[in-house]
Amino acid sequence: LFNSYKTGDKTYPDIANRLTQSLIAKKQENPNMRIIVITDPLNSFYGSYTPENIKDLKEYNIDVQYTDLNKLRDSNPIYSGTYRTFFQWFGNSENGKLSNPISSEAPDVTVRGYLGILNMKANHRKTLVTEKHGMVLSSNPHDSSGYHQNVGVRVTGPIQNALIKSELAVANMSGAQYSASDFKINHNSWRDDATYSVQLATEGKIKEQIIKNIKKTQSKDRISIGMFYLSDRDVINELIKASKRNVKIKFILDINKEAFGKEKPGVPNKPVASELVNRSKGNIKVKWALSNGEQYHSKYLLFEQNENKNATMILGSSNLTRRNMGDYNLESDIIIKGKQTDEAFAKLSRTFNDAWDNKEHTMTAQYDDFKDESLWKRVMYRIQEKTGLSSF
Repeated sequence: LFNSYKTGDKTYPDIANRLTQSLIAKKQENPNMRIIVITDPLNSFYGSYTPENIKDLKEYNIDVQYTDLNKLRDSNPIYSGTYRTFFQWFGNSENGKLSNPISSEAPDVTVRGYLGILNMKANHRKTLVTEKHGMVLSSNPHDSSGYHQNVGVRVTGPIQNALIKSELAVANMSGAQYSASDFKINHNSWRDDATYSVQLATEGKIKEQIIKNIKKTQSKDRISIGMFYLSDRDVINELIKASKRNVKIKFILDINKEAFGKEKPGVPNKPVASELVNRSKGNIKVKWALSNGEQYHSKYLLFEQNENKNATMILGSSNLTRRNMGDYNLESDIIIKGKQTDEAFAKLSRTFNDAWDNKEHTMTAQYDDFKDESLWKRVMYRIQEKTGLSSF
């Protein structure tokens, strides 16, 4: 999401415009600098219009690449098979007459735009990379997301090359012709005194790393997870197995009660939380992130080993869902390993525990306060997770 369109009558931070103007200012300062913005076609409602910030970027010769979602696998094959056969050939045009379901203040959209959104595909990555630094985030440069709770890390070194190659692969898949060798970084050597090891994981490799780290946990190790969506069956089953090894597992989950002014039924998190608590006999602890309309949009896992005091964090764009970790959406996470006393791990641990304990503010509620063990939600979640007929 990279736009300024708002929902409801709330006032939000001016995020999209600030980023747009910062990029334009940098281009004016250095006209020969290559600036590439890779974004998701949802921002144009799949070709129904061009957002104003995208027009501004293009006016200053900043390269904007809409991700070619047709190149991605179909997470929703029941619908996408029909779409690919009959509708994808029609393209789109900016003369929509239908109301925009994303925002009432955004331009009208076309029937073809609606046909596109039903594929439930996305470039869900949230990254930034320059010659100096790289950033991997859970947050969108999107005004209506401005109050969401998010996390991110900034990295320097050879990991930047991995980020560059990863993002240029998406740009080239979508019609560009960039070479990663043309994008040099300032810090290309390993540091012998580095206290962290850093690795980039995308799409299905994120799930591989998460499962691997869960399986490694032993008695009295800790797993702290802050997550917007949780639904992947393999992850759920491995967490329950870990709880039976006496691993201490805590979740802070979004309640999934609304998204951009639209009410949601608590799926998938409420039925999944019920399963985790019940199948682990209460060994897996769950709390709900409290909100006033904003989302608990963080996506991170923190593994802390009891015996050797090592720690691993995995964070970025990916929710723990089939769509996010099954090579369907485009996703980008960072994996950092080190000691629990190192600053990055201590800060993430403190962030989680402060919210869990409500030390400074009331940020979380007890599981029983919002639990929902209804059968129909369990059935709905399992069908949606299996078929891809969902937004998570």
